[in-house]
Amino acid sequence: MVVCRKWEKKEKIAELKSEIDGHEDLTKEIKLQLIELIQNHKEVDPQIAGELGQIIGLLEIKQDTTAVLKLAKIIENLLKELFQADQEFRTFIKTTGRKKPVFTDYLDFAKEKRLFTNEDFHLLSVLKIIRNEEAHELNVKKDKSRIIAAFIAGMSLIIGLCKLLKKKSINPIK
Repeated sequence: MVVCRKWEKKEKIAELKSEIDGHEDLTKEIKLQLIELIQNHKEVDPQIAGELGQIIGLLEIKQDTTAVLKLAKIIENLLKELFQADQEFRTFIKTTGRKKPVFTDYLDFAKEKRLFTNEDFHLLSVLKIIRNEEAHELNVKKDKSRIIAAFIAGMSLIIGLCKLLKKKSINPIK
């Protein structure tokens, strides 16, 4: 049985974190996924594709948190479009006491409607926190692993929402 001292564990965790944070291949993988999303998904609206292209540019100049802010903006706009005519969503908003829904409301309602899993909801909550900090604080720095997790969950949701909206436009609710 191997016995690790507390300081050895902390040192090992710090090494692993440093390895993840310095691993450029992870950022490259996200860029490749964004490019694939832009080029290969016919569900993606040209405006969204343009925003995704800007996100790639932000990642290239190491503006990760600003890129997360833009990704969250895309998600919020897709959710707005999806729920804009939904009477159940309007009723849901009244329970919040707000006149206009905010990003959290869209995420909470989408979770309630099971548009994503609880795991994805937590990753999207990280995305939302990074977005809020980037919008209201200066020089925001986050662990690369959190940014990557938020990106993967965000891109997955964008694909799903684009498909739902495409399906909805083909078969509109009457």
